[in-house]
Order: sequence, then C-alpha cells, then structure tokens
Amino acid sequence: MIPADFEPIERSSVAEQVAKKLLDLVRTKNLRPGDQLPPERELAAAMQVSRPSVREALRGLQILGVLKVRQGGGIYVSSLEASDLLGPLQLLITLNEHNVNALYESRKLIDGGIGRMAAERITAEDLTRMKNMLIVQRGLINDPIGFRVSDVEFHRVLSDATGNPFLVRVSTSLYVLGMEYRRIAAETPGVLGQSFRDHELIVAALAARDPDAAEAAMVQHMTNVHLSTVNAMDITP
Repeated sequence: MIPADFEPIERSSVAEQVAKKLLDLVRTKNLRPGDQLPPERELAAAMQVSRPSVREALRGLQILGVLKVRQGGGIYVSSLEASDLLGPLQLLITLNEHNVNALYESRKLIDGGIGRMAAERITAEDLTRMKNMLIVQRGLINDPIGFRVSDVEFHRVLSDATGNPFLVRVSTSLYVLGMEYRRIAAETPGVLGQSFRDHELIVAALAARDPDAAEAAMVQHMTNVHLSTVNAMDITP
C-alpha cells in the first residue's frame, strides 16, 4: 500500500530537459569549449520545443558558467575551466562568510594530501621550477597582484606534480572558490611574507622527498592562509 505522505515524482520542465540535452552534448564532447550554438529559432525547431523554453534553458546554463554570450551576439560554450563553472559557488561563499571556514577545512585535507603525494612523485624539472618561483616571489612580497599571479602558478605546479588529474581539479576548484577573499587578505601587511615563508618550507620538504614534512608544511600553509583570510574579513574562524 502506498503511504499517504508519499510524494509524487515531479515532471521536469521543458526548459530543464533542453538544458540537460545541451549538457549531454557538452559532456560527450559533441559541443566543445568555444563552439557557437545555433540561434534560438534553430534550436527550438531541432528539439521541437518553444523558443521561450530554449531561452530559459540557455539562460540557466549561462548562470552556471557553461555558456557565455560574446559581444556582438552569439552564445558559445565557455572554456569550462574552474573559474567559469564555480561562479555560483563563489557567490555563495561571498554571501556567507562562515563558509570560508568549511572551505579551508577542505583545503587542509586536500592540499595536505597533495603535498604528501607530490613529495613522492615530483620531477627534478618541476622542483627546479618551484625553486625559481621562490626567487621571483621574494621580489613580489610588496606586490599583491604580482604575488597572487605567481601563487596560482606555484600551486598549479605543485598539484600537477601528483600526476592525479582528479586531485588537480579538486585543488584548483577550492583555490578558485577562495580567490576573492585572498585578494582582500593579500593587501594586509605581513600576509604575503608569511605565504612566502610557507612556500619555502613546502619546497624544502619536496626537495628532501619527505612526504610527512611536505604534508605538514601544506597543512600549516592552509592554516596560515585561513587565519589571515578570516582576520582580513573580520570573521570568526
């Protein structure tokens, strides 16, 4: 017997079905980054739905960062990079400052593991690149924008050293989500100097091929970043 409080299955709207179909085309690489979609009229005719339904689906996929409207007209598949796809989550974190604590809790776990794995797998070439980055970063301690640009590359090389594409994507996604807060914190006196010293310890542990030290250095770095971020935003860690 069906329970009285059993909820019926909701039928998805036509617009939702259109959006899912377009996502399937992206997922199967029938639509690739940079591809231009046909006009609304042609999409509606091909899918045998109304133009308003197509318009609603396209608008939703634009909000999600999957599609972009270019100046001069035309809707294109976005680069599908983390910076495009994480826009809605980045807004959520911006609106709810306490989510920052959960974000850095996640980064300690993920980036700590990346440090451990990188210490075991990093190539001599990548290690040399990271050492050269330290030389550059030393001169950027009073340049928040320049340091942030170098910091992105530092963490990219570090995560790539694991050879694990899933860890790379997760780490990059978490990094992107915290970028707005880091922009504010980076302008606080002493913060970039601390990050540079953290980077030195990380590279030293990687050079020593010491997984325990590399993991500890990464966790400490995330702890310091977290504290400087919440201090800059005047929120409780």
